Amino acid sequence: MPVHRERVDPIRDQEALGLVHRRWLLPDDVQRPVSLQQAARLWRALLELSVIDSRQEALVQRLRPRGGALEELEMPAGASAGALLAGSGAANLVTQVVWTDDEDRRDPYAFQGESDPAGFRDYTLYAVEAASWLLLPIPPVARICGACSLRGALDLPRFGEAVLLDLSLKCSCGAAFDLGRDKAELRNGAVFLLEELACRAALSIELPRAPPSEELPDAAVAQAVQEAFGGTDELADDAVPPAE
Repeated sequence: MPVHRERVDPIRDQEALGLVHRRWLLPDDVQRPVSLQQAARLWRALLELSVIDSRQEALVQRLRPRGGALEELEMPAGASAGALLAGSGAANLVTQVVWTDDEDRRDPYAFQGESDPAGFRDYTLYAVEAASWLLLPIPPVARICGACSLRGALDLPRFGEAVLLDLSLKCSCGAAFDLGRDKAELRNGAVFLLEELACRAALSIELPRAPPSEELPDAAVAQAVQEAFGGTDELADDAVPPAE
């Protein structure tokens, strides 16, 4: 069942948006631990750098294993970093939408002081602290088992704009997930090793269209991400529906 994600201020007109670009920043090693404290420090850094708006609310969502109900809490953005620390044993996200023309708003993709593209930025920080789950930012449609090469369809539960992979699932041959051998097939037919798509923490940035730069031009924001995640990879998901 897809997770319904309500937006907080400012509200965007979904029909007017059309398709968008979503950029994912994630650790370049799925085995590297990213604690809730590290995630909270990153969100706090985005507040201090004026990337997100401390005057507006942020939405915190939390999902616990074994069929727990989705927890949702809207709160002042300044308090939302602390709320992440209460997410032990769960999948957590915190999200806020801002606009590049807001006074004193910092755009990590601005070049020489100009936002390209101008418009909204939807920032969502994910932190999965449940040992049995991994986050897959770009939902795959199938798994290709590394043990038997069988292709099996995947229908994974959504969390925000990502999906959660339950590591207890097995192939029909009995093999458990092997991140270094199993492959994931995306909706466009591309195939990747599962470890290239999986993570326990990620920052997604949604924009009206793809920015000119493949990397963050803003050195201070890039440094904050590196301090939280270590080395990073970027995944681009283009021409996708906007976050609900």
